[in-house]
Amino acid sequence: MQQQRLIKDCKRRHKQEVKYSSCKNIKEKETQMKAKKSLGQNFLQDEVILDKIIKSIPYNVAQSIELKKVQLIEIGVGLGDLTRKLLDKYNVLTYEVDSNLIARAKRVLNEFLVNKRLTLEEADVLKICKGNGYLFESEYFLVSNLPYYIATPIILRAMRDKQCCGFLVMTQREVAQKFCAKVSSKDFCALSVLSESYGTISYLFEVSPQCFIPQPKVYSAVFCFERFSKEIPDNLELLLKHAFKSPRKKLFSNLMDMLSKQDMQKIFYALNLRNDIRPHEVSTQTYLSIAQLLGNNLKE
Repeated sequence: MQQQRLIKDCKRRHKQEVKYSSCKNIKEKETQMKAKKSLGQNFLQDEVILDKIIKSIPYNVAQSIELKKVQLIEIGVGLGDLTRKLLDKYNVLTYEVDSNLIARAKRVLNEFLVNKRLTLEEADVLKICKGNGYLFESEYFLVSNLPYYIATPIILRAMRDKQCCGFLVMTQREVAQKFCAKVSSKDFCALSVLSESYGTISYLFEVSPQCFIPQPKVYSAVFCFERFSKEIPDNLELLLKHAFKSPRKKLFSNLMDMLSKQDMQKIFYALNLRNDIRPHEVSTQTYLSIAQLLGNNLKE
């Protein structure tokens, strides 16, 4: 009986080790920095995940960063773990809104500030604008563990910014799934269409709450975007706003408040669309075609 209990206990421990294997390399370190809930701070501490993020930077982008043709940007220095990994290979411009973390970074990353590999700027990334760009005045690539509560507006601004050649970011898993969803899947939405309109996007891997201090209540995911288009139809976002306002309704019905029934029928006929098709069943290329056919005939 005792032997059976020991065997069961061993199996249970083995399962736990497998389940959290990606997070067992969290560094045991003391810090007096208390995460601020108001800023959505969860510090990524797992060495395996940190290394995996660095290795996920696309090869062509990494080369351009090394040749200083592209500026590497990080949002949120945190405790400096990801920043230090990036600095081992690249020059980095980091934005941080928390003055306490800025002060800490100046101490623990001082050598990189002295040799100019690190530029540390205190700023609210939702409010900045750099010349003709969002995060930088010339071409840049963003790598960041984004705060959950502001991840979507940051990603959308980066996508719209012609100077942003791409990004590798970590967000809440559900947000990543929406940006990376494919047509006909339940998560396919306006964010998915915008992502595919501007470039290629890939859902890379998920990250357990156990990999952070403090632990968030949800899973995170890392995904990568590379731009191939600097221009999309001016009316695309307005079209998508109407198309997905009631995602489970028919696309024809959702668009009826924008156009006359006769105009809608012409467009659906031209693109060989069924009148009962749902918004998530329509491909990105078809949405682009609808936008082009509509031109300036959209109503708010």
